[in-house]
Amino acid sequence: MSKDTAEEKIKLPEVEIKTPEATPTPPQEPTPEGAEGEKPLETTTPEQKISPPAEGDKPKLRLPIFRRTSPPLPAIKDEVTVKIEKIMTEDLLESYQKLSPIAQQEFKLKGEETALKINELLRSAHVQVKKIFRLIYEWLKMLPGINRFFLEQEAKIKTDKILLIKNKENHD
Repeated sequence: MSKDTAEEKIKLPEVEIKTPEATPTPPQEPTPEGAEGEKPLETTTPEQKISPPAEGDKPKLRLPIFRRTSPPLPAIKDEVTVKIEKIMTEDLLESYQKLSPIAQQEFKLKGEETALKINELLRSAHVQVKKIFRLIYEWLKMLPGINRFFLEQEAKIKTDKILLIKNKENHD
């Protein structure tokens, strides 16, 4: 086999596909050739070329939105987690009621998640107070219309109360 014939076999004819600009015709089911009144299926000729669709003809694809999901919350909470949640929710009833029902649910879930993280931090040998403060502060920022300085003060008070839980456990 010569080099010229190998190149000829590799080359494929360019085919142009024309798209209808008006209303599309309904798809026809292929029928066996020779049926009366039926046209044979049309094929493209090598003279026709394939051209990419125009910029406006491309369908716009929407990618799915993936939100970062937190690990599932345990159904049964230990005693320390319940105490942490109780401390975190002190004096927040009025602000909580101002939230929409959806925002209330998000606030509640974020609070439960925060309480679990704080519980994990309390179990460690070296308690990281700044991390506990930051978790509470970020959770409280979900409440609308509250002064930043008030948030810091509330987060500090709640952090101190939570640390008392850890100290009581160590002395018992």
